[in-house]
Amino acid sequence: MKNHKRSTTNQPISRRTFLQIVGTSAGAAILAACAPPTVAPSAAPAAAPAAAPTAAPVAEAAVPASAENGMLRPGGTPKRGGTLRTAFGVTTAHYDIHQGGSGSVLTHMYNNLVRLNLVDGLKTMVGDLATSWEMAADGLAYTFHLREGVKFHDGATFSADDVVATFSRIISPPEGVVIPARANYSMVSGVEAIDPMTVKFTLSSPRAYFMNLLADPAMVIYSKATLEANKNDLREVQLAPGTGAFKFVEYKTAEKWTLERNPDYWDSELPYLDKIELLHVPAWSDRGSAVLTDQADISWNVSFETWSEGEKRPDDVQVKKLANFGAYWVLINTKKEPFGDPRVRRAINLGVSRQNIIKAFGTQEQINLTRWMPYGDAHATPPEEIAKLPGYREDKTADIEEAKQLLADAGFPDGIKDVELLAASGPQADLLATAFQDMLKRNLNIETTIRVIERAQLPEEEKAGNFTLVIDTPAGPNISDFSPLANLGWRTGGSSNWGGYSNPDFDKLLDQVDVEVDPAKRHELISQAMDLLDQDPPWFLIGFTYHLPMWRTTLKGTGLDLRTFAQWGRFETTWIDQ
Repeated sequence: MKNHKRSTTNQPISRRTFLQIVGTSAGAAILAACAPPTVAPSAAPAAAPAAAPTAAPVAEAAVPASAENGMLRPGGTPKRGGTLRTAFGVTTAHYDIHQGGSGSVLTHMYNNLVRLNLVDGLKTMVGDLATSWEMAADGLAYTFHLREGVKFHDGATFSADDVVATFSRIISPPEGVVIPARANYSMVSGVEAIDPMTVKFTLSSPRAYFMNLLADPAMVIYSKATLEANKNDLREVQLAPGTGAFKFVEYKTAEKWTLERNPDYWDSELPYLDKIELLHVPAWSDRGSAVLTDQADISWNVSFETWSEGEKRPDDVQVKKLANFGAYWVLINTKKEPFGDPRVRRAINLGVSRQNIIKAFGTQEQINLTRWMPYGDAHATPPEEIAKLPGYREDKTADIEEAKQLLADAGFPDGIKDVELLAASGPQADLLATAFQDMLKRNLNIETTIRVIERAQLPEEEKAGNFTLVIDTPAGPNISDFSPLANLGWRTGGSSNWGGYSNPDFDKLLDQVDVEVDPAKRHELISQAMDLLDQDPPWFLIGFTYHLPMWRTTLKGTGLDLRTFAQWGRFETTWIDQ
């Protein structure tokens, strides 16, 4: 893989026209609808009223959608057959989802215990490989009743042993296996098979968001036999059998994946499609163009420019702006000097204008000014307050002055030279990295060289510690709660704490946040934790984003028009009306 370098420059931070993003009040209103979904343990949830889409959806028919025991049924009269063509990045560093393989590709071949309900726009939870479940009154145990008659693609019968093997590996990975999400399950003290079709999770302390962790599309169930046969490491096992609606056919590197219908899927009604072609389209503008020109049926996220064009063509395509629990960050490696010094990290957080970076990226993806967690969560700082805080306010005069003094106190009155900034090829390198690079130089005299690699390789470089600064959207659970992200990335020894950040005072606060159930007390603890992170920042937060999906009007059954937040998921209920 070829890398190339860019030297520090004093050119303007963006070579494109700056676009103003949606105002923060509008962003807050959209995200307010994105609280974690309500968990109804065993009853089939009724469909909730649909959120108003950005563009009027094409009516599928008068037949209502339904979800019962995980048997999802789309509205309309589904047609069978055809090939779904997608347009987004589909490279993967390896084939093990739990170790960081591409979930947006691999999940189509697998199932979870539970999933969010497509029928009501991901507002409630339904079973997947589990048909029902109960939570103990003290919140310290969850018992799942599993689906009978499920087969893996190799013909093996699914059972509780597979669930136990899957989560045992996540909770206590063997040497050489790195599970980025491991820290989110640190409260799980045991997973046991009660009988062949019943599994019990025991927790050391309650977590209000536990079920949401299980519903993350990447939390798929692997076969115990496959895990044991490969010493719990599936990175090189391209055909690790799943239970999903589609089976692997072919992968042409950096070109496309081809998947075919699983004729033995446990839900005999699904899937409707014969085949999926996942086309590798890394540039957001190219993704949008592919949908606009009918070279692809759907993209989960296109450039703002092409999304705006699609909004003008309701007869051909549909669009939606979806709140997203992912964010752009600059991860900082505290093991590389001088970035182990909190004064240097705070100087960067003060001296770089988030507003300028957001504007520079406006043609590609919409980013909001946020603070350590997304808008809409009950514990997030209100946007009008964020805009007044040091480091987040638009007027940088006082912030830059303080930042320079911090650098001087740390022994760098003349700035810092020869710093590498790692970024993914495409808009991240061309816009985000150059904007960040420019402001480091102009405001703080920190000189960087940009190293560009394929996006799928970023997690591997981070796990190996091969970075000083890196722009990325590190994977986390698809929920807004503060604890999961903080435990993964900022707790001492966190399973995605690639930069080695450690602050004992923060760890103590996080211990309290994790187990506090009183909303008012938890709010105060989270506020204290965010104040501490502002003073001793582990990373630089650019901001939480919106995703901009676009799809052809012939695409049905995916529920994109109902959703209030983004989730890159599976396509077994999708059908094509042509």
